[in-house]
Amino acid sequence: MPDTSYEFLSDFFEHFLPFTPTAKQVDTFRADLSLVSPSLMKASLIEVRKGAQGKKVQYGCTEWRPAIFQVYNRKVAEHARLYPVFHSFETAFRSTVAVGLETHYDHKRWWRKIYEELRKGHPANTVRQIGAVPVTSHAAQAIGQIINAIDGESFQRGLVGNFNNGFEFVERCDLNDIYKLIDTHWHLFRPKLKSKGRLLSNTDFKAKFHNVREARNNVYHHKSVSEMRKVVEDAEELLDCLNFSLSFVCRKMSEARVPHLKFLISEDNVRHHTW
Repeated sequence: MPDTSYEFLSDFFEHFLPFTPTAKQVDTFRADLSLVSPSLMKASLIEVRKGAQGKKVQYGCTEWRPAIFQVYNRKVAEHARLYPVFHSFETAFRSTVAVGLETHYDHKRWWRKIYEELRKGHPANTVRQIGAVPVTSHAAQAIGQIINAIDGESFQRGLVGNFNNGFEFVERCDLNDIYKLIDTHWHLFRPKLKSKGRLLSNTDFKAKFHNVREARNNVYHHKSVSEMRKVVEDAEELLDCLNFSLSFVCRKMSEARVPHLKFLISEDNVRHHTW
């Protein structure tokens, strides 16, 4: 049975490569494919084909592989450049939610009552207040869903019961959970979300937040990202609402003196997939 690369290669060569590769080139690319991201590789080939390098490739130039990898590695570098953006975005909104909900409910472990009711087999939305503060059915349900996602079916992971504060809780949330907590406590967080002199609507906030989240997920799963400029703009605008300057933080990160990585294994042009 053909390996998993066969179907990808067939589509790759039939629809995206503007010349017929030799058998040797097919074998070389199949070996490459076992070590790279198919999504990024495909996006790189399409970009090469549409650009100036594509004209050389189209006319039988044997430099198609270096051209593709040059774009591929640039895309990886672009992903790496986005790490400070995603790090800033995630940490700022996670901490904002942790502090905001603790302050709102006046309870260090504001999820605890819902957790206890779930352990008893009761629905999360039966909880009507946390401490002395009312909680909406919608918010309680969202918190309950997040608890179930963290602890798993029948609470077999046993994590939530050991959390001591909101920071520990939100660390285990995925980014969509953070959005759910903001959305279900919109009245609490909206006053903070003021951009360019106006409060963001829930629709605006959702669109921008999910645009950043989707790009973050694509980068972390080594997929191609379109409209990077819009992603950075949305992240910057939402962070600015929290009085967080993305440009300042990214500049400081770029100015940090970090030792270069040291590698002990020499390149082997025969064994390694170099180009």
